[in-house]
Amino acid sequence: MASARVVGVVDVDEERAQAFARRYNLPFWSGEDEDLLRREDIHIVSLCVPHHLHAPLAIKALQAGKHVLVEKPLAISLEEADAVTAEAQRANRNLGVVFQLRYEADVKRAKLVLERQLIGEPFYAEIHCLWWRRPMYYEVPWRGKWATEGGGAVINQASHHIDLLVHLLGLPCEVNATIDTIAHQIEVEDWCLATMRWDDRLRASFCAATCAELENDSSRMLVLGTHGTIQMFPFRPHSRQESRLVQIADACREIPDTEVSGHTAELHDFVRSVQEGRPPTVSAHDGRRALELITAIYQSAFTGEPVALPLDVNSPCYTTAGKLETARRYLSQRAKRT
Repeated sequence: MASARVVGVVDVDEERAQAFARRYNLPFWSGEDEDLLRREDIHIVSLCVPHHLHAPLAIKALQAGKHVLVEKPLAISLEEADAVTAEAQRANRNLGVVFQLRYEADVKRAKLVLERQLIGEPFYAEIHCLWWRRPMYYEVPWRGKWATEGGGAVINQASHHIDLLVHLLGLPCEVNATIDTIAHQIEVEDWCLATMRWDDRLRASFCAATCAELENDSSRMLVLGTHGTIQMFPFRPHSRQESRLVQIADACREIPDTEVSGHTAELHDFVRSVQEGRPPTVSAHDGRRALELITAIYQSAFTGEPVALPLDVNSPCYTTAGKLETARRYLSQRAKRT
C-alpha cells in the first residue's frame, strides 16, 4: 500500500473547503488554487473539477512542480490534452487520468485472455452504457454545455466504457456515429449510437445514454471471438471448446483478487508511481487515446460522415475552438430540423 497524507483542499466555495478540511482533520484549506500550488509540502494534486478546467489547472499545477492526477476526461479537446501532456514532459512530472475500472481484477483477466488469444480472433464487440440522469443533474451550471462539459453521455458517463474498449481491443480505424438529445433540455447529447471498424474483420457497436429509464442503470461489454466470448459487468468468459475453457480458467486464476480496487487502487498506484519514479499505470497517453475516440464519435455525429482514425491536428474537432464551432453548426442544423 502506498504511504501518503492529504495535506489540504481547495474549492471555489471556501466555506465548503473549510468544512471538508475540518471533517477530515486537514491542516490546510483555501478558496484559491495559488495558495495550494505554492506549498512545498504538497507534491501531488488531484483535480476533481469541471471538465473545461482540467487542462488549464493541470498545466498550472505542473508548472508549479506538482504531479497531477486528473479525473476523466483528460481535457475537452485533443489540443488541450496535447498541451497538458507536453507540459508534464517538460516539467518531468507524472500525469495520470482516472479510469478506475482498469484496476479491477476482472479487467486484468479479460486483458490476459485476449492477449493470449484464448477466445480466438475477436470479430465483434458490443458496448453499452444505458444510464439515467434526472433533470436536476444538469442544473449544475457547467453540465449539459459543449463549452464546459465538452459533451454529454459519451465524454462523461461512457468514457470509462470507451477506455476499456481501447484498452482491450485497441483504437478502431473508423467510426460512424449519431447523437441526439431525447429527454433533457440541454445542448449536449443524452443518447449516442456508433459503429466502429478495425483494420481486420473486427466490428463494434456502441451506445451511450443518460435518458434510459430502466429499473437500474445498465452497462455491458461483450467480445465475440472465433473460439469464445468475454462478457463484462459481470465478467463471464466462455468457450464451447473444453480445452480452451480450461485454459481460460487457468489464465484467470493467475490474476489474484485485489485487496483494493477502483478509485482507491488508482490513488495508491499514482502515489507509488511518484515514489518509485515510474509512470502511472493509467497515463496521460491512455487518457488521450480514450479522448481521441470520443472526439471521433462527436466529429462523425456533427458532420454525418464516417471519421477515420487516428485524428490529426487538421481534424475539425482537434482544437477546442474547432470542436465548439462544429458543435454550434450541428446545433443550428438540429434546430432547423425541429
